[in-house]
Amino acid sequence: MATPSAAFEALMNGVTSWDVPEDAVPCELLLIGEASFPVMVNDMGQVLIAASSYGRGRLVVVSHEDYLVEAQLTPFLLNAVGWLCSSPGAPIGVHPSLAPLAKILEGSGVDAKVEPEVKDSLGVYCIDAYNETMTEKLVKFMKCG
Repeated sequence: MATPSAAFEALMNGVTSWDVPEDAVPCELLLIGEASFPVMVNDMGQVLIAASSYGRGRLVVVSHEDYLVEAQLTPFLLNAVGWLCSSPGAPIGVHPSLAPLAKILEGSGVDAKVEPEVKDSLGVYCIDAYNETMTEKLVKFMKCG
């Protein structure tokens, strides 16, 4: 993985402000491991978006799923899928629970499709934290890059 500062720069390219949904009550992310770093921190010092590497893969975690379906966050979302995808041009898979994210990405020219399960042909898979049925598949997918 590139250095956290280089990864942060890639994730923040062109992002000038955060317009997060006010009605979303985020949790606080706790960073563990040397590869993890904060991307967005609120005024109280709580990490609301973080990123890391894992195996040969990368991950971005947001503290509330509404952040993933907010059109105002499109610049960051595009940067995130670009940074996450180790195979440029590979389609982005989006779990049905986040279907609006697929529309946001498609509207920006990204090959995104709603997929109920992670597949090896995908470059990135986006899912909320409420689905525990694919944990092993997701870990394997991420570790492989």
